[in-house]
Amino acid sequence: MGAEISVETRRADELDARERALWAEFRAAAPELSSPYFDLRYVVAAAEVAPHARMAIIRREGRIEGFLPYQRRGGAIQPIGAPLTDYHGLVARPGAEIDLKAVLGRLRVRRFRFGGLVPRHAPAADLFADARPAMVADLSQGYEAYLEQRRAAGQGGFLKDKRRRMRQLAEQVGPLRFTLTPDADALDAIIREKREQMRRTGQHDVFATAWTRDLLRRLSCGTADDFGLRVAVLRAGDHVVAAEAGLLSGRAYHLWFPVYDPEFARYSPGALMTLETLRVLAEQGVATADFGPGAEDYKRAFADPAGQVLEGDVIADPFVEGMRALLRQTMARSPALHERMSALYRRLDRRLDRIAACEPGLNGQITAAGRSLGRIGRRHPRIGAGVGLGLSLAGASAGLLLLD
Repeated sequence: MGAEISVETRRADELDARERALWAEFRAAAPELSSPYFDLRYVVAAAEVAPHARMAIIRREGRIEGFLPYQRRGGAIQPIGAPLTDYHGLVARPGAEIDLKAVLGRLRVRRFRFGGLVPRHAPAADLFADARPAMVADLSQGYEAYLEQRRAAGQGGFLKDKRRRMRQLAEQVGPLRFTLTPDADALDAIIREKREQMRRTGQHDVFATAWTRDLLRRLSCGTADDFGLRVAVLRAGDHVVAAEAGLLSGRAYHLWFPVYDPEFARYSPGALMTLETLRVLAEQGVATADFGPGAEDYKRAFADPAGQVLEGDVIADPFVEGMRALLRQTMARSPALHERMSALYRRLDRRLDRIAACEPGLNGQITAAGRSLGRIGRRHPRIGAGVGLGLSLAGASAGLLLLD
């Protein structure tokens, strides 16, 4: 990899004009970085509200090789804006070779945890990660061409069904009206509904902390035509039947936080809203609409895999690596236990990661983690002692990484 790297840290809004130009140059040279999460305006907005947010500037022999925006949580780092930032990673010079474990060493941290790492400049040996597809709708040739693509992908019946439901919704509830604009009131309604949904399903409430709400509101207040938060709202008569917050950057759009009124579930209001969103985006010249990582069935109706992102971590701590090896040994004693434990470990890691992101203070992390582990125990009372040991090891491993 040549000469060793050096790493300087700074606030994202402190980048000078030359550094900002380099960011734009590196991003423009890599189509996989077109996501709004790699727009420097998003990074700066997140850095202004997320606790302990920093920008790592990575140099080799004095030349800037790349940037890594992050937020520190104890002895670990996360993507800046986590858990809201769906895609993340290095913004680096084309052809640069950057060892993420070496970056962690320069930052004096033990772990980098990620859920949607764009795998550029990240040697596989440094990663403990699972690949997940990024699901993207191609709008570059217009909406009618997009619909033809979906029919060719076997979704003709899906589209026909949604046209029927749209007619029924208009006839039985009221005339349809769709908007896609910055809308502070609609955004607040989405946040309230998402919080209720997370409480109902036992997830950690990511909007219980003020900074996550502030980030969405800050993104919705800009005046740029090519960047910022937009809110899709589908109304039938006087009823808001579905809404979704999304993020725009140039010709790329990311669908982000959807909600719908369950009273109108028989009309598939979320799917109808999504189709209207894609139609309007295509009319506005947007080329791609990203549904985020993961190939759930509902995403496959609208989008196709477009590359992969990684969920996992980079570890730079021998003790934690040993803890993880012990966990693997425990799971290997039984294939059935291994499968169950692997799923539970990933779920626990996601929960703890989300908690750490939202709750930068240790007391808040411990309280929220206790509630989360209690929910898992109540939902899985028959898992058994082996899984209980594995959960303890997983929790201890994650917990050690949060401590200084």
